[in-house]
Parts: sequence; structure tokens; C-alpha cells
Amino acid sequence: MKHAGTKMIKTDRLTLRKFEIKDADMMFQNWASDDEVTRYMRWDPYKNVDDIIPTLQQWVDNYKNDDYYHWGICTENNELIGSIGIYIASEHDHRAGLGYCIGRNWWNKGYMSEAVNAVIDYIYANTDTERIEAYYAIANPASGKVMSNAGMAYEGIARSKFKSRVGFEDSGTYGIVREMWAVQKRPETAKHL
Repeated sequence: MKHAGTKMIKTDRLTLRKFEIKDADMMFQNWASDDEVTRYMRWDPYKNVDDIIPTLQQWVDNYKNDDYYHWGICTENNELIGSIGIYIASEHDHRAGLGYCIGRNWWNKGYMSEAVNAVIDYIYANTDTERIEAYYAIANPASGKVMSNAGMAYEGIARSKFKSRVGFEDSGTYGIVREMWAVQKRPETAKHL
């Protein structure tokens, strides 16, 4: 697969950028210590800022790999409010997965949909990824709404798809393929596809 690595992305209201070790305080305060935000994650909320540093160090170290895609989501005033990433699920199939997390103070304001749209655009414009997929716990429909708002298509429910920190989750799945993205971004090409 062709890869591009994590590069800065700007949208109307956000800057998506690489994480830095100095982000530990904002990450802790804005989402990583919040029991409600982390409820459907695979990790427990952090108990103190120092515990975040090894995680951030691993992320920073991973940026040397051009197949690593992980951004901190910053508002216009440079407030770090969440994270978003793409992982390569299969090099052979050119298939990627999408994951994200955002602080509770920024829920229902369209920030995550804006970030997901930007990351999908970045991946399709800069790599040869064919498919991006994402899933969400059925008990967390707001996450599924983000996927829908970003132009991903609902593909169904998978029973016990993943184990969150509270147990096995039935999950809704969304996906988008390169052709769908091209039609959404350039509707005039739809009749030629």
C-alpha cells in the first residue's frame, strides 16, 4: 500500500496535528480522565497525568512509521479536545479502520464529524486505501451519527463485536469505499463511475 503518514490537517474550525508529550495535561483534563467519555473504549480512564506520558511517548515514537495515522484534534484556540486515528486493518485488502474520542464539553457541536470528514479526505487523497470502516457500540448512537454525517454507509449490526471496558458490545458498522468518497466529493463524476 501507498502511505503518507500523519501530517497536519486544517478544517474550518479545527487543526488535526501530531501529538506531543506536552499534551498530557490537556489530554487528561479534556477527555482521558472522564469516566463517561471512556465508557465504550478499551481502556480505563487515566487516574493521573503522569500515567498518560508513556502512551503519548508510544504515539510520538510511532510517527516515524509512514503507515501510522493518529491526530490530536485542536480547536481554533489550540485547545486539544480529542483524538482521531486510522489503523491499517489489512495491507493486502487496502482496508483501514477509523477510531476517535472527544471530550464531553465538545459533544454535539459537529467537531467530530468535521474531523472524521477531514481524515477520510486525507486518507483517500494521499493513500491508495480502498475501504475505511468504523464501528460503534449500539448503546452509543451518537458515535454512529458521526459516521453517518461523514458520508459513511450503515452496513449492519455485529453481535459482541468488541470488548469495551464495561463488557462485550453489540456494534453498528459503517463503511466507505473510494468510489463512494469520489462521488460525494465530485458529484459530477457519478455518471461516469
